[in-house]
Amino acid sequence: MITRPQQVLIKRAQKEAGLDDDEYRDALQTVCGCRSSTDPKMTDRALDLVVAYLEAIYWRKVDLGQLQRVCKAGAVFQERGHWVRKNTNQETSRDRYSQATLGREIDQLGIELGRLGFGEKYCAGIRANVIQDRTDAHSLHKYKAALARTLAAKRRATEAEPNPF
Repeated sequence: MITRPQQVLIKRAQKEAGLDDDEYRDALQTVCGCRSSTDPKMTDRALDLVVAYLEAIYWRKVDLGQLQRVCKAGAVFQERGHWVRKNTNQETSRDRYSQATLGREIDQLGIELGRLGFGEKYCAGIRANVIQDRTDAHSLHKYKAALARTLAAKRRATEAEPNPF
């Protein structure tokens, strides 16, 4: 199921494409087999497909002179073909966002391990043991979890060491 901001995006796209409620629900039915953005069938991928579909309707109406192009900065359809290019069959917007967030979290764990005296080579060793050369999301999540476990263990070990002074 999609988030509330994603539902708002679809409704904004509906409005910009000049679709009434029946036409909008027909478009949802055609693209993803549901009639509401709150339907559990409405996944991230379905969202991307619906917005790309509404984009095609919007630009067709603009070309036919049925709609005037929306020129507001926050418009959903600012550039022709944006949603089709942005969201390929292999990934969704949320996939890219999650991947970027995951990368930042992994970097932060590496920095924290570095502060404890375990540098890049140490993290590279963990990576090699956990995920080898794979970079899919599941493998990266496993790597992040391994870094987090290692960091927690190293912190506990550091706290348990007696102070030599």
